[in-house]
Amino acid sequence: MIPGTPRTELQARVLEHDWGTTPLGPQADWSPTLRTVVGFCLNSRFPILLMWGPELVMIYNDAYAPLLGSRHPRALGERAADVWSDIWADIGGMTEEVFAGRATYSEDLPLVMSRHGFEEETYFTFSFSPVLEPGGRVAGLVDTVVETTKRVLATRRLGVLQQLGSLPRSVHGSTPEAVAAALRVLAGARADCPFGLVYLGGDGDGDARLVAGQGIGIEGELSTSVIPEQVREVISTGETVTVTGLAELLPGLSSAGASPIGQADVHTAVVLPLTLVGQSRPIGAVVLGTSPHLPLDDEYRIFLTLAAGQVAAAVADAQAVEDERRRAAERAELDRSRAQFFTDVAVTLQRAVLGPTVLPHGFAVRYEPATGTLEVGGDWYDVVDLPGGRYGVVVGDVVGRGLDAAAVMGQLRSAGRALLLESHAPAHVLSALDRFAATVPGAAVSTVFCAVIDPADGTVRYSSAGHPPAIVAQADGQSCFLE
Repeated sequence: MIPGTPRTELQARVLEHDWGTTPLGPQADWSPTLRTVVGFCLNSRFPILLMWGPELVMIYNDAYAPLLGSRHPRALGERAADVWSDIWADIGGMTEEVFAGRATYSEDLPLVMSRHGFEEETYFTFSFSPVLEPGGRVAGLVDTVVETTKRVLATRRLGVLQQLGSLPRSVHGSTPEAVAAALRVLAGARADCPFGLVYLGGDGDGDARLVAGQGIGIEGELSTSVIPEQVREVISTGETVTVTGLAELLPGLSSAGASPIGQADVHTAVVLPLTLVGQSRPIGAVVLGTSPHLPLDDEYRIFLTLAAGQVAAAVADAQAVEDERRRAAERAELDRSRAQFFTDVAVTLQRAVLGPTVLPHGFAVRYEPATGTLEVGGDWYDVVDLPGGRYGVVVGDVVGRGLDAAAVMGQLRSAGRALLLESHAPAHVLSALDRFAATVPGAAVSTVFCAVIDPADGTVRYSSAGHPPAIVAQADGQSCFLE
C-alpha cells in the first residue's frame, strides 16, 4: 500500500486475509521480496496476478479481479491450478518454464474458461515473469495480462461485415439467390452465427415465408414451428426479438464445428427486422443464432444488427434489379407495339402512294419497306401495259424517308407512267423524267431504272439513271447484271 492513500475493497481483503491458513503463512513471516512484489501488484492499475511459492498461491489486484468472473473473491489465497483448472492444461507448462528461469509471452491466446458459468471463448495477451529472491532462486511469478477477447471478436466480426458489404451486385434480380449469397458468408462465420434464416413478408400482415437458411436445423421444426411466430411479430412491429430456450425446445440444435470451443447446443437466437430505406414496414426478418460460448452483449447485438442490414441491402439490390428488368420488359413490349403500329401505318401509306398495280401474267413483286418506326419512304415500282403486247417496267428511289420522300416519289411515279405511255423508248423516258425532276423540290438525287419488255421477240430495252443494275435470271439458273 502507498501510505496516505485510501484502500480499495480488494486491497483491504488482501491485508485482512488470514494468510496463516495458506502456504504463504502469516504476513509477519513474509520475505521482503514477497512484501515488495505484493505492494507493487496492489498499487498497479494494470491487471497483475502474483503466483507465489511452489503451490502458486494467488494474490491479485483490482484490475485483475474482473478477469476471474464469479471466481472472485474466493480465488484470493487459493492455488492457481485449482482456480484456473479449466485452462491449466494450456498455461501450466508455462509456469514450469518460469521456474526454470525463462519468461513467457503469449499474444491473443485462445482459452476456454468457465468463469461465468458456461464454457466461454476468450483471448488473452500476457507474460509470465519470474520473481527472484536474493541469491537468484525463483520464488514466484508475476502475470501481467490484458484480455483481448473484445478486440479479437471485433476484428473477426468486422471481416464478416466487410465480406457482406463486398458481395457482387445481383445481376439476375433473384431475391433468393441474393439472400443465399449473404448467408453463405455467414456460414463461414458460424463462430458468431451458428445458423441463419431469412423470411420475407407477403401481402398480408401474417405472411412470412422462408427464403433461405444456413446452419444446422433449418430443415426441421426451427423454421416451421418455433421461430415463425417471432418472425411475424418482428415484421409487424419492426422491433428486434430475442428467443431463448432453443436447446430445450429443440434438442440437438448443435453448433458442432461452428466454434473453436467445440460442440454445444444453440440456446439463443435473435430475430431482426429487414428494413429498407424509405419503407416504414420491414420487408422481412432474419433469424441469427448466437454462439453458446459468447455472452450476448451490446457489441454482439450491434454486429448482428449490422449483419441484418447487409442482408436487407442484398434483398433491396435484388428487388431493384428485378424491378428494373420488369420495367425494361414493359418498355420493350411498348416499343414493339409502337413499332408494329407505325410499321402497319407506313406499309399502308406506302401502298396507298404507290397505288394499285395489276400485274400481268408472269410478273411477281416482293416489296420490303425500309426499317424504322415510320417506314414509308421514296422507293417505288410500276408495271405499265404498252401497245403491241409489250410492258414497261420502272423501279425508282427518292433519297430520304418519310412523307416528303413519299410525296416526291408519288410525283415521279405518275410522271414516269405517263411518259412510258407517250414514248416507248426507256432512254427518252428517263431524259424527260430528269427534266421533270428538276422542277420538283427534293427529286434532284433520285435514281430510276426503266425497261421495255417485248415478249414477242424476246427483247429488253433498258436505261438506268444512277440506279443499281437490274438482274436477268436465265432459264438455266445463271444470272447477269444489266450494266
